[in-house]
Amino acid sequence: MECGRHLNIEVLTYAELESVEGEPGDFKVRVRKRPRYVDVEACTGCGDCAAVCPVIRPDRFNAGLSERRAAYKLYPQAIPNAYVIEKAGRAPCRDACPIHQRAQGYIALIREGRFGDAYRTIREENPFPSICGRVCNHRCEEACSRGKVDEPVNIMRLKRFVADWAMAHPDEVSIPQPEVEPTGKRVAVVGSGPAGMTCARDLVLAGHEVVVFEALPVAGGMMRVGIPAYRLPYELVEREIEDILALGVELRLNQRVDDVMGLLRDGYDAVFVAVGAHRSTRPPIPGVDLPQVLSAIDFLREVSLGGKYPDLAGKRVVVVGGGDVAMDAACTALRVGMQQAQEKGSAAPEVHVVYRRSRAEMPAQPAELHQAEEEGVLFDFLTAPVEIIADGDGNVCGMRCVRMELGEPDESGRRRPVPIEGSEFDVPADVVIFAIGARPDLSCLPEEVARGQGGTVAVDAVTLATDVPGLFAGGDAVTGAAFVVDAIAAGHRAARSIDAYLRGEPLPEAEPEVEVAEVSEEEAWARVVSGEVSEAPRQEVAKLPVAERVRGFREVYAGFSEEEARAEAERCLSCGICSECNQCVYACQKGCIDHEMREEIVELEVGAVVLVPGAEAMPGDIRPELGYGRLANVVTSVEFERMLSASGPWGGEVRRPSDGKRPRKIAFIQCVGSRDVSCGQGYCSSVCCMYTTKEAVIAKEHDPGVEATVFYIDIRAYGKGFEGYIERAEREYGVRYVRSMVSRVTEVVGSGDLRVEYATPEGRSEEEEFELVVLSVGLRPPEGMRELAERLGVELNEYGFAEAPGFRPGETTREGIYVAGPFSEPKDIPETVIEASCAAAQASALLA
Repeated sequence: MECGRHLNIEVLTYAELESVEGEPGDFKVRVRKRPRYVDVEACTGCGDCAAVCPVIRPDRFNAGLSERRAAYKLYPQAIPNAYVIEKAGRAPCRDACPIHQRAQGYIALIREGRFGDAYRTIREENPFPSICGRVCNHRCEEACSRGKVDEPVNIMRLKRFVADWAMAHPDEVSIPQPEVEPTGKRVAVVGSGPAGMTCARDLVLAGHEVVVFEALPVAGGMMRVGIPAYRLPYELVEREIEDILALGVELRLNQRVDDVMGLLRDGYDAVFVAVGAHRSTRPPIPGVDLPQVLSAIDFLREVSLGGKYPDLAGKRVVVVGGGDVAMDAACTALRVGMQQAQEKGSAAPEVHVVYRRSRAEMPAQPAELHQAEEEGVLFDFLTAPVEIIADGDGNVCGMRCVRMELGEPDESGRRRPVPIEGSEFDVPADVVIFAIGARPDLSCLPEEVARGQGGTVAVDAVTLATDVPGLFAGGDAVTGAAFVVDAIAAGHRAARSIDAYLRGEPLPEAEPEVEVAEVSEEEAWARVVSGEVSEAPRQEVAKLPVAERVRGFREVYAGFSEEEARAEAERCLSCGICSECNQCVYACQKGCIDHEMREEIVELEVGAVVLVPGAEAMPGDIRPELGYGRLANVVTSVEFERMLSASGPWGGEVRRPSDGKRPRKIAFIQCVGSRDVSCGQGYCSSVCCMYTTKEAVIAKEHDPGVEATVFYIDIRAYGKGFEGYIERAEREYGVRYVRSMVSRVTEVVGSGDLRVEYATPEGRSEEEEFELVVLSVGLRPPEGMRELAERLGVELNEYGFAEAPGFRPGETTREGIYVAGPFSEPKDIPETVIEASCAAAQASALLA
């Protein structure tokens, strides 16, 4: 505490020494300072961040006997008196998402039953959670580390659960909106799809006035008129659009913009073009202009708006294509035809999908393909149309096709389909629907605006700015037909650029690369096997029976129940540790939390360096035969110390980990990982004999009924008064010392008690039962010390401790670099204090 308050002592926590260059008295030191994600100067140590953090971690200070949160302070007296947030990097699910949705964050909150908080976390990046919870292509799940164990977490369905819950419990959801000063700037957004509405939302929250122009009579773009209601109910789209309009966005329906440049002339300070990809693509083959030949985009739009479409009852419908739109068109045609057949009392339609590649190359999501097959859609693979055939009345009666074979991969990575000569055949058809691509209608843009590949708008890849000042574009208008989440990402990016443009600031640069928390297959399995995360299989949602599905447009997939959602959330491996749910940001009244902190390099000029990295306890499983890690009631001396401590996890009450029972017979086994060449630790750790006796005495003081037995090879009590202390422990406290070599510890079946087997000095084999076994572990240099020594040019001895140059205590093999404490060799606190004074004196002499 005195050091932390001293004006001439600067404490750099969360820091590592990178290098020391120069000469004694004039060293240049580089220190790598890791981010704490908390402003140390502003933090008051109140703990509000930890109180709301949903991520549970083992408490390292309490030797894993208790838990803490990812936002934590190591212990009450920690210097500085500030919290820190533990991170391993960005979670793979978040990194894979185009909008960097905080999936681990809302999953962690679902796990705790905090559904309202989860909804607020989702809405940080996603204004359409209900929509993405149903129709996203969930790249997050492809990156999910849980897939290395069994199956990915069902992230998309968890998002839907939270969105549905929020709609059902509006009084339990609170999303405060920031107070912003109006800027007086006006922005026109052309198109009310996911890109346009996301951009509008962000801009209005930045203080700008936003007007959205939509040519259709409904808002939502392709979300509303391109995705059928059985996948995405229309009322959900309308509800989430209304949430954006409630922020102050003005929406003008049935207002087609024919001249975007006119908007700029009319006084708008910026324009964002997000017109989507509503223009269909048809192949250049004979017959595509026949009246019964439709495009999937037009067909789906007419169905969604209640417009005109052909009578499909009893008809044979052929859909050409292999993507999600083709699946939507096929299943929609089936439903429309079934409804028409019921009204007329006629036969059901027969729907075929024709695709020019094999099933393996289909771009449609497997779930959509499987659903179509369940509903009776038939598939013809490696088939391509070459002509639409008409009858004598000019109506479609068939489609001429050719068989295909797969050649070399094309630019998409899929094998190129090649026609097989002479393989033509005819397929009966009454209606043909092409679902082979879409492109934007850019008739609203003048020729002076540069075009990109495939008839899209050419923009800067980072800022989405066109070559016309004040004109931006994004979504399908730039990329061609893509996914909802890609359009949302474009909307966010455009809003950032437009906001900067309106404020006269430089447009944003590309986001810096962020470290991703990769979890190996071995580590993933270890977390499951250890019980850290649930072993349960992936939760799937129920579906409507096929017979009910095809009779209408009721939503096919049900949602999770609360119990199912929490069970599925329990499967998350918490790859990033901190879930970045932002609950700490909301809770911190001082505004101390900064999740964007980056590590920094601190350069110092110093005259001397003192190495005092301390030592770490040997792991208890260094001798597997003693049962640590396998037998619940075998603990290490470090764990036992925390049990004894009044500030420990159990308030000083000694309990067995297995059942919480207070043990009466306790065995201490000395020299675990010390004086043992079989595990590479041939040195004596110096402190074990005395701390073992101290722990045995304190255990007796806590509970006089405890019977403490110390199994030792020999006692090394060479400090002042040490022998006398051991004699008092034996005489006054009844601690029993048994000279022996312990060979193994086994569990007594049924009781959780432990059997200690040992050899006496006379060579006899003995055994005795105890209720708790404490392994007195030795000390070793901290992890990473060899790498540090190499960087500093300091030599180490065979055990990894600092090498002393002859009989010169406190010095290392490099002049000007000194050492103190157990990094020179294992030692206790009094000797460490003496060495620290010695090192300080040597450094002072050098500087003088």
